Parts: sequence; structure tokens; C-alpha cells
Amino acid sequence: MLAAVARYSRLMSEAAPPAAPQPASSASSANPYAPSTPVSIATPTPWGHAVVAGLALVGIVLNVIGGAGFPAAAPVEWLMNAGITIDLVAVLIACGIGFGVTLRARPVRPSLVLPWLGFGFSLVAFAAWAVSAVGLYETLFFDGRGRYMYDVGGVFLLGLPWTLGAIFSAYGLRRGTRAPLIAASWVGITLWAISLAGVLASALLYAADLTD
Repeated sequence: MLAAVARYSRLMSEAAPPAAPQPASSASSANPYAPSTPVSIATPTPWGHAVVAGLALVGIVLNVIGGAGFPAAAPVEWLMNAGITIDLVAVLIACGIGFGVTLRARPVRPSLVLPWLGFGFSLVAFAAWAVSAVGLYETLFFDGRGRYMYDVGGVFLLGLPWTLGAIFSAYGLRRGTRAPLIAASWVGITLWAISLAGVLASALLYAADLTD
């Protein structure tokens, strides 16, 4: 009996010690598909939509007021004025919807395409307006007399890029993104606003019989 107890004690002493507890694996090793770098997060801002929608609303009112004063025998000018008004209505609707959406929007990834698209479209439309609006410069600064259909011809013919430039610039503006993207959106909005001011000035000057 004593020999059996001694043998049992010797076997227990020779047994391997219990393994030390291992630290829990990290989340990255547990999920080998987890991204190694954090994803950039941006927040849609309503300010771009608010600015563009507000300018579009003012533009609609002033353009309609100007068109109401056009001569009766000016069908081409009436058509061009109506086309520009339709473009402004499209901008107002798109940015009005965008304003409402951004008020409850969740964080998203920065937009890398829309700011540059908006800037590019606005730049093209602005250049077309600047080239065609020579009569407006003569009327305002050189005591000349421009012609409405020429002064707004660039914006009217490039109405789609002009409209998309404002919309894309507003939708591409987001907080928490890189400075060049923010700058591209604001420059696109500014170029659109300058050409809008020129178009409205042409309509009001023509309604006042200061241009042909």
C-alpha cells in the first residue's frame, strides 16, 4: 500500500506543468480581412447647397422680372430667357433636395470626383459666357450698347454644363476632406455665381431698353 502511494506521488511530480495562459488575439489577427489603414470620413455640409439654391432662387425671380420687360417682338430673346430660367429651376430643385438630405446625412467618404467635375463644368461655362458677353462689358463700362442674345449666348448654349457645374460643386462640398477638394467646390460655385450675375444683368438691361 505504501509502495503504491509513493509510486503515485512520483508520477504526479513528473507530470508536465500546466500551460501558461495565452493572451487573447488582437482584433486584427482575429479578422485577417480588416483594413490596415483607417478609412477617411467626411460629413456632407449644407452650406454649398444653401448658397447655390439661394442664388438660383434670386436668379429665377430677377430673370423672370427681366423677361417680363422684353419687347413683344423678340421671340429669340424670350426663348433664351426661358431656357435660362429652366436651368435655374433645375439647380434650385437639385440643391434644395441636397440641403434637406445633408441636414440628416451620416458621415461618408470624401468625394474625390464631384468637386473637380463641378469646377470643370463651371469653368467651361464661365469661359463661354466671358467670351460671348462682350456687349455687356461695353454697356457697363464703355457707354456702349450690347445685345442680349449675344451676351447670354454662352450660358444658353452651354446650359447643361452650367447647371451641372453648380450642382456638382454643391454636392462635392464636404467637411473633413482635403483642402484642394473644398477649394475646387467653392471656386466652381463662385464661377457659376459670376456668370449668373452677368446673365441677370443682361436681362435687366435689355428690359430697361439699354441694350438691343
